Amino acid sequence: MKRPLIVPGAIFAAILSAALAGAPQAQAQVIERSVALDTVPDGSGGLNAFFGDTFTGAQSGSGFTDLFTFAVAGTPFDASASVTSAFLDSPGSKDLLITGFSLFRYDPQTLAVIGNAVAGIDLTGFGDNPVDSWALTGLNLASGSYALRVDGQVVGSTGGSFGADLTVSPIPDAPAYALLLAGLLGGGALAWRRGLPLAVPEKRSRPDGAASG
Repeated sequence: MKRPLIVPGAIFAAILSAALAGAPQAQAQVIERSVALDTVPDGSGGLNAFFGDTFTGAQSGSGFTDLFTFAVAGTPFDASASVTSAFLDSPGSKDLLITGFSLFRYDPQTLAVIGNAVAGIDLTGFGDNPVDSWALTGLNLASGSYALRVDGQVVGSTGGSFGADLTVSPIPDAPAYALLLAGLLGGGALAWRRGLPLAVPEKRSRPDGAASG
């Protein structure tokens, strides 16, 4: 797996300090890596990305915090992401213990966090050496610069790795929604009218008993 680029420690410290503002001190860890995501347009105004990190046996026992940054411009958007760890098939040994997954918006100039972070949900199963699995969803997010943050510990004797994905989908603006709704309603009304049977006039009897047209 390709290793992320190393960002100067001052930037690490600034982003981590901003991201940890208000968090319990027990959760604070030294940030290790940060990288701008290599995103791929999806052809519909959104984007996708696949990323991850790998740790060596020499880093066993240490904690880690990885930041993966990206930017979105234009209409508000929905975002969904997931992260999964790999583990060794050996008794009582798991490569990584992922302890947190979150998404937050930040100011690229000051590195200050804007608003609240979107917290991920721990979906890790039970049993011996389960694969760590986390997911998050952010709805109606404003355009700007964002960072996905993965926290964890290297607990395997030979290191470990994790893989993750991101999907960003733009939200149509209000006029677009109105036009779409009007089109759906108009099409539905037309189809309903075309489905009605034709009205046939009733035949009336004339006084002489003959049927009138």
